[in-house]
Amino acid sequence: MSEITVIYNVQHPVPFGFLIVLFTSITGLNSGSYLASVVFTYLEKKEYLPLAKFSALLVIFLWVIAPIILLLDISQPWRFWHLFFYFAPESPMAWGTVILTAYPFIASIYIWHLFHNNLGRAKIWGFIGLPIALGSHGFVGFVLSFSKARILWSTSVTPLFFLITAALSGLALVIIFDTIRYYLVLRKSPAAQTQERLIFHYLGEVLYILIFADLALILFYLMKLALSPHLFDHILSLLSKGIISSSDFLLPLFLGLLLPLAILLIPWTAKRPFGQLIASILIITGIFYMGNLVFTAAQGLALI
Repeated sequence: MSEITVIYNVQHPVPFGFLIVLFTSITGLNSGSYLASVVFTYLEKKEYLPLAKFSALLVIFLWVIAPIILLLDISQPWRFWHLFFYFAPESPMAWGTVILTAYPFIASIYIWHLFHNNLGRAKIWGFIGLPIALGSHGFVGFVLSFSKARILWSTSVTPLFFLITAALSGLALVIIFDTIRYYLVLRKSPAAQTQERLIFHYLGEVLYILIFADLALILFYLMKLALSPHLFDHILSLLSKGIISSSDFLLPLFLGLLLPLAILLIPWTAKRPFGQLIASILIITGIFYMGNLVFTAAQGLALI
């Protein structure tokens, strides 16, 4: 029997763990809430102004959480300033640092004008900050798409998927808190509740349009999977090794997209704020688990 000599062997660590999944989910909620706030501001209707301000408050709250989670994930958090002083223009991660730094400053100007009812200036600054807000979450998918060694990430669909899920989860978060406002704050005013139910109807329509867009992206990726035997073999490898199971994909797809879509399309539940509350909770939960799957599955495969 011939002897085998191992010349080179290395175990690749998992670079992105639970904290990055959580950070990505929060930045998605943040940029989606900002998008919702700007849209409500541009509608220029009195009944949408509370939603615009409420969405802006969610942005501020999520600002506080996201950087803390990111610093906890960094092995040497006190050296984060190196990203600024050793800037590399060719690095997608470096530009992500610029976006994450610029976003709070520009959005703060928008929020200040919004709460001072300077809607004209609020719309200008909201529009200026919109690509930066979306970029604060979309850059994650952009960075992942450069990971050529991770076959499940290196696709042009990845940044677009992150952007759509951000808009979907952010709007769902706004609906959750607006439902609480509907039942606790507006319950003494039947007229205000009637007006708010009409707003819920419009928000529900936007939700299921975004769900259809997300499903279309997933269908596109599945078609790519079916037409690429090499990629299909990698998915079978994940399943055979027990790294992921079929339920890991089907459960978030069902909970985060299909079940909320059914709730929003059935008239009996779609017309009730409580129905939209349940749908929104399912959307955020499903998107979180789907994001976790995206990171877990890609890192479970051998590098190519």
